[in-house]
Amino acid sequence: MEIPSKPPLVENAVVTSKMDLANLIQKALAQGKGVFLKIFSKDSQNKYYITLLLDSSKVLAAESMVIDTKEKYGGDRTVELLKALLDKPMIVDVYVLDEIELKLTIAENLDAYSETPKVPLSDLLEKASEALKARTIEKPQPSKKVTPEKELGAPEKAEKIKEVKKAALQKEETVTGPEISVNLEGGDIPEEAFRKYAEAIQRDSEKIRGIRIRKIEFDGTVGEGVVYLNVTVYGNSESKNRREIEISERRIFHIVSKNAPIILRVAEYKPILKDIRVVLDGEEVKPREIVDKEKKKTDYVDRMKRIQLSVLEDVWPYFSNFAKTIVQEIESAGMIVEKAYFDIKGRREFEVNLSIVVKGSYDPETAERAIRSIVARHARELSKVINRYISIHTVKVELIQPAGAGPSQVPTLATSSKASEILAKKEALEKEVEQLLKEAGIDELAFLTEEKKKEAEKTLLKSKIEPAIEDLKARIHAELKLMSRVTFKWLKLNHEVQGSTVYVDIEASFTKEEVGGLFGTYSGVSDKKIKQDIVDTITKVIREVSSDYGVSIRLRKLDIILR
Repeated sequence: MEIPSKPPLVENAVVTSKMDLANLIQKALAQGKGVFLKIFSKDSQNKYYITLLLDSSKVLAAESMVIDTKEKYGGDRTVELLKALLDKPMIVDVYVLDEIELKLTIAENLDAYSETPKVPLSDLLEKASEALKARTIEKPQPSKKVTPEKELGAPEKAEKIKEVKKAALQKEETVTGPEISVNLEGGDIPEEAFRKYAEAIQRDSEKIRGIRIRKIEFDGTVGEGVVYLNVTVYGNSESKNRREIEISERRIFHIVSKNAPIILRVAEYKPILKDIRVVLDGEEVKPREIVDKEKKKTDYVDRMKRIQLSVLEDVWPYFSNFAKTIVQEIESAGMIVEKAYFDIKGRREFEVNLSIVVKGSYDPETAERAIRSIVARHARELSKVINRYISIHTVKVELIQPAGAGPSQVPTLATSSKASEILAKKEALEKEVEQLLKEAGIDELAFLTEEKKKEAEKTLLKSKIEPAIEDLKARIHAELKLMSRVTFKWLKLNHEVQGSTVYVDIEASFTKEEVGGLFGTYSGVSDKKIKQDIVDTITKVIREVSSDYGVSIRLRKLDIILR
């Protein structure tokens, strides 16, 4: 059965008797009009999952399932099954429903509602229901206000009650909020931001059973619109189980990370959590999953142990496929890869460094250019998949020539025997034509061969320029969207080819953020500084694209509009 999305009143409660179950139901009915129970139990044959919907007097709907076989039981069989399991241990989740939620739950589970006999709680819980009924009757009766003096008949006893109430009130006040310690360098941030942050941590930590937060320390450095924080949470745990304490610490770590944006909303400073420590009962155990996330893994990605990869563990699967695909494509071009080492640096942005040893009849320059082109293309594709920027930093190629192959015998492309024969004939014909021209003394036609050569070079350059400019535009657009303190609006990019150099003219428009927000601007940052950051970003991308594609790209004109 389905219920409205809401947290449980009681989660994973262990019930060993009818009286325990009756107490849970009574506790829920004291706060609402209906109760929804999720029950896990077993007998000697099967394990069961039961869902039960109740109002203050009867069962409204019930469903159950045998966990191993996935067999489902209707309402009547579920009620009988529950009666049989009441004396066995059960794990129960209890949800409180108000009047509207109760009616919505019935509407969403009409099949179960119609199949379930409306069994009174007294029949379901038998003896335990008498205590339940007595407590339910007492609930609506208004209690008479009796002063402690009249009730006890002694002033000293009344004074004692006042002292007990005062102590309880003081205890409640100390529990509501943990002690806060703030130590900042480089600037000041309103203490209210840290107080609200601490209250949120405390509030969410109360949902962890047996955990009480005593103190939260914030140590940080204030920068330009950001604050670098080290957060230490001190507390106590009622559990003595080391495994349970570790799980609680991991949950607190998540709570601290999740609530960090409160500082941004209250104080307009972006929090960057550099370190989080959780100390329970004076002992600190750093959760494994936090350490592993930052760990760099180095290993081979193939059985032959030719391809080695070094990258952060959380993106290992993506880059292992990336490395294997690149090697396969290089080998399909006619080169044999002896070994390859991919060193991927970075976390939010990645930088590819490749060292590769290949064997083939290629000249070194052609081999390196071909391999860099393959790596760059696959890096762009992977960047779209993982939604992170990937740049090519170094591609070092060590070329091993096949035995007996000299420099003059190294072709620039792997060809079939038929293609080789055609190329040989073409070369012979060209030499014959040149010889005939010399014999005839016709030097005036030399400019034709030069024009042909220039046209071929221009065609080759054009085939490299077009994808380079497209990639340049995409990368600049992506980088400008991430600029701090401004909102990127639009980009215009025009290019002109002069010889072997491409000159680009760029115009970009931004809106300066005058208030908060994720990258809000602040009074200490000038327009000149913002524009310089944009210029540095654009020139950096131009250098990277120029290097990736082997095309000389120069920035001729740059116009930045900041509104």
